[in-house]
Amino acid sequence: MEKLMSPAKVNLFLNILSRDDQGYHDINSIFTHIDLNDEITISESDKFNINFLGEFSKYIKHNNIKILFNFLIKKNLIKSDRYSIRITKNIPVGSGLGGGSSNIATVLNFLKSRKLLRDDEAIYVAKKLGSDIEFFLDNKPAIITGRGNVFRRIEYFKSVYVLLVYPNIVLSTQEVYESYKLSNFKNTFLTKAEKFELDKILGSTKNMLEKTAIDLCPDIKIIIDELKSFYGASYSRMTGSGSCCFTVFNEKDNAIKAKNIIKSNHSSWWTCVARII
Repeated sequence: MEKLMSPAKVNLFLNILSRDDQGYHDINSIFTHIDLNDEITISESDKFNINFLGEFSKYIKHNNIKILFNFLIKKNLIKSDRYSIRITKNIPVGSGLGGGSSNIATVLNFLKSRKLLRDDEAIYVAKKLGSDIEFFLDNKPAIITGRGNVFRRIEYFKSVYVLLVYPNIVLSTQEVYESYKLSNFKNTFLTKAEKFELDKILGSTKNMLEKTAIDLCPDIKIIIDELKSFYGASYSRMTGSGSCCFTVFNEKDNAIKAKNIIKSNHSSWWTCVARII
């Protein structure tokens, strides 16, 4: 049996550039991992079996791992799906933290480690099955362009803390994107720069889906306004298509104090202090 960590991500920003005739959006973003993880255990078995456990398992609507193995078998990329898999869902579902995509990438990396898939095959599968999966195949932050493609990997950021707040409301990525009204925004983020600093990125960008998501989930605005009010907090915003939001702290103690206040005032919200890695 092998135990694997499947990390979450945050979007440092999210620009929406255009939409094609099929309804797909051209985006620009930077993703970075945080040390909030789903836990995956995999062992060989006489048949395929998967179980979801944990706080957010009840929100699972689509068995992404079953879809993954069906695709791998159909494309003759692996010969057997005889594994018993258990996934403890610690990452909120429908939050913009990328848990489902991370789970698929973690299993792909497991198959690579067993020499059952090549690197190029894993990337091919990732691009076919979802827009964020490719990012999770590697540990480094990445510039994301197009429909969610890795433009290139960049160096790790300084270690800071993020306070995550999720109102326990699942937002449909599709619904948020379909509701977004395109603007005449011109992308000013330089994807070919040699070096990126966290403060400069966060200080000059935003999440362009935020207003649309707030229309669908008003709690997001309440969360962001409260996050902005805390001592030591900076760059408060939503991640991905929501509904999870975050703010950045340089000091862990300030993040924990803010977390405790949020929990005291909003007991139904999920909160977590994590570190950018």
